Amino acid sequence: MKDELENNIEIYSRQFELSDELIGKTISKIVFYLEESDKEFTEQPNKFGKSLLQGIDIRTIENQTYSIGNRFTNLGYGLRIDRERTDKIEYFQEERTPIQYESKITGERINQVRIYWMKFPYESENGLYPQEIEILTENRFLLLSSIEVNNGEINTEFTNKLLLVEEEDNARELNLGNFGLITNGRFFFNDVNKLIEKLKTGYNNV
Repeated sequence: MKDELENNIEIYSRQFELSDELIGKTISKIVFYLEESDKEFTEQPNKFGKSLLQGIDIRTIENQTYSIGNRFTNLGYGLRIDRERTDKIEYFQEERTPIQYESKITGERINQVRIYWMKFPYESENGLYPQEIEILTENRFLLLSSIEVNNGEINTEFTNKLLLVEEEDNARELNLGNFGLITNGRFFFNDVNKLIEKLKTGYNNV
């Protein structure tokens, strides 16, 4: 466990660094990567938000691009933030077009970015992975979850699918992010040192 933790410290730290980098930035546009057949900016119609296979770009008025997508593990599961365009770091099986999504959070300045972690669902793996990333401005809420939607319903967590939620009531209904801290296995840490401390002492006691 000790060697494994040491190997993972860099990737854990990088996620906190990039989430901190986003704070203070103003969102100029959000870009989805979609096939032509994807209507209403979603691949699986549902009442909760936008269900996507690929990650998204968050572009800022400071001319920086951040991507959030499922690439935390070598399976392509679990969310990861990168400072790069999605189409530069993800492999697209089909041709996809970058399309600007008119999110309510566009034009807003980011005040807070929170990562919500979960235990790996299989016994062979120790540690935690990012299940949700929440972006907050003074007026808006945006949550991304590594969660799969099938036939309009939430199916399972820890996937290579992405659900983008803009309404807090929907996140509350699904127990995502902050709403899943007590009842749905989510963990939150203010910084990487707190996460590492808990991993060393046993995250079952978080």
